[in-house]
Amino acid sequence: MWPLIPRKRLDIGWSDILFGMGRCFWPGSRDRVQKRIGDFWSSSSDTVVCLAERSGFELILEALNLPRGSEILISALNIRSMFEVIERHGLVAVPIDLDMSTLAMKREELERAVNKNTKAILSAQLFGSRLPMDDVVEFARQHDLFVFEDCAQSFTGDGYVGHAESDVVMVSFGPIKTCSTIMGGVLRFKEASLAAEVARRQEELPLHSRWNYLVWLIRFAELKTLSSRALYTLVMWLAHHLGVQDKKLNDAIRVFGGQDEVKKFRQKPSYPMLALLERRLKRFETSSIARRNATAETVIERLPPSLRRPGENAPVHNHWIFPVEVSDPVALMKHLRTLGFDSINGYSSFIIPEPPEGFEGFRAAEARSMMENVLYLPVHTGVSKKELIQLAEAVCDFENLYRETPEADHLTPVEPVPSAASEPEHATDGLG
Repeated sequence: MWPLIPRKRLDIGWSDILFGMGRCFWPGSRDRVQKRIGDFWSSSSDTVVCLAERSGFELILEALNLPRGSEILISALNIRSMFEVIERHGLVAVPIDLDMSTLAMKREELERAVNKNTKAILSAQLFGSRLPMDDVVEFARQHDLFVFEDCAQSFTGDGYVGHAESDVVMVSFGPIKTCSTIMGGVLRFKEASLAAEVARRQEELPLHSRWNYLVWLIRFAELKTLSSRALYTLVMWLAHHLGVQDKKLNDAIRVFGGQDEVKKFRQKPSYPMLALLERRLKRFETSSIARRNATAETVIERLPPSLRRPGENAPVHNHWIFPVEVSDPVALMKHLRTLGFDSINGYSSFIIPEPPEGFEGFRAAEARSMMENVLYLPVHTGVSKKELIQLAEAVCDFENLYRETPEADHLTPVEPVPSAASEPEHATDGLG
């Protein structure tokens, strides 16, 4: 059995985990740390640090107090919880199809969807890409819409805190994000008065337990240990033979999943989490993004131009994850596992919801078409250049053979490297 290269690398170091553990026993001041983070990020008067991006999103909707039935135009491809938060507030999420080469919302779809009930627009910067927000802001100002800029996946440490005219910019530092602190989100507001109201509402929430945060730090220390190739291969082998599906493994790193999910993230951040976030932000090295991008380029330059990648034409990219559109993602996933590369197919943590009543024509055809054939490749800095070249060549060979052979069932290996996934998993939290 080949040692299996993990599909993703946790972006949190041992020293960070140990620092966070130590701060769980340290009686520090939440207020002082939050102010320092705010001043470092933008300004303490326009920045709010939350337990999670979604908890901040919920607080913003509460503060805005939009009329029930108001509509929010939202990137059709997003994580499930963002749609759930909108619906929980009695609002309507209208999914807007994307130009998958840039991941920009289609302007013609926006124009077709906007009406007197539309109150806001949420533009998500997806897959580690970052698009200029000028077109979204210009459209929003024409129609008097509140602008959410969702940068959960696009942090690069280059000082970008969102478009100056975005009403709020939301960034996540969750379990597998860049510069992870396992949980945590930062909101930057255009209007300081709204920031103050959101901060006030957050302070009314229960305090997240520092001991619960310690438990998560310990859990991620275990996961980091298990991400070594030998142990990862053993875990996946055991999972396969015990009948454990990918979704169960992915749930292990879902900080706010399970029962009482809403209650879990409706808390204010503890001192240890804030202290670790401050440390990580101030010590973050942009060179890590350069190394990640160089790693991605090693694969990209060897893939055929016909092989499309979501967001391939976006001007800024941190290659947080590496999705590609392939001919048969399930067969290729199994084939790559025989070569020692673990990948995952499907939507991962993303969903494309069914359109709400009255918007039946908004099915996000282009986004759906590509995502049905997406495979996430293990392209990260834990993979050597030689292995990256082997991975790219394996994908190219598979695609060439697939196109030459209409009936491609024989491409699926008889005995793939054992893995947790015996069926394709959709809408799980493996990457989100």
